[in-house]
Amino acid sequence: MWPNYKKTIVLLIIVVVFAGYDFFWLERFEDVRVFNLMAEFVFATMAAILFFTIDQLKGKKYYSYLNVGFVLAFISMYIDALDQLHFHGELYTAIGEKLTLVIAFTLIIFGVKDWISDFVNLNKILERQVITDELTGLYNRRGMLQQFKAFEAVAQKNSLSLSFVIADLDDFKKYNDTMGHLAGDSFLSDLGKSLLELMSKNQVIGRWGGEEFAICLLGSDVNKACEFAEKIRLRVLGITMPPKMGNEKISVSLGVAELKNNESVMDTIKRADNSLYLAKSNGKNQVVAIRK
Repeated sequence: MWPNYKKTIVLLIIVVVFAGYDFFWLERFEDVRVFNLMAEFVFATMAAILFFTIDQLKGKKYYSYLNVGFVLAFISMYIDALDQLHFHGELYTAIGEKLTLVIAFTLIIFGVKDWISDFVNLNKILERQVITDELTGLYNRRGMLQQFKAFEAVAQKNSLSLSFVIADLDDFKKYNDTMGHLAGDSFLSDLGKSLLELMSKNQVIGRWGGEEFAICLLGSDVNKACEFAEKIRLRVLGITMPPKMGNEKISVSLGVAELKNNESVMDTIKRADNSLYLAKSNGKNQVVAIRK
């Protein structure tokens, strides 16, 4: 609202006006309460410091509340400090100190409330960004690892099966080389949305890295997981290619593994990854599960 030099002028005017009024027009106390005087000046100084400091919040919707609130708090505390030196009438005290302070705190409370709400929302956005893949909007590896732990806890508590699928597009470099990397990014983004549509509430998918996707299936044994993986394979194979790709199709290889008793999630993921490697070695475009 105001640059710092303007704020300085505002506070100086307030100090001169109220001090001048008191010294020229009001009766002075002989017995000055020094501690009260010092305390009120300290409070006024704190309000002034906050009045200057909140310039860092310019542009925020709550800035005006805090800006006006702190200057009114300064006025109230400053008048209260002068009240230790000069006799203030009841009406002057009620308006200059009490009413001003009530308005100041009301504005500050509104401002702080909006500030906290804005801070909480920003934290939620940042937390989401940390676990989200920017390209596809799916969970990234960090997010998937969090989901794996959560799903594992539910599976153990309810004695449910838990399976994992690692999917990797076959020879995707051909698509990038033919269509360009921006088109490749667009393809991955669209594919992520398409695969997300297949997920139920007990299934979660994320981008594992590059052209790899990871899927966690709660309540599915290895056989059901393989059936689900086959749906993904057919979904990818059915994607219509641009004319520039000619007769080329994009396919996907998928490795599946089910969590065993006394096995860690990462060991299961490794088995799914080994299954994926076997699918690639056996000719690609297939689902493989190593059940050992």
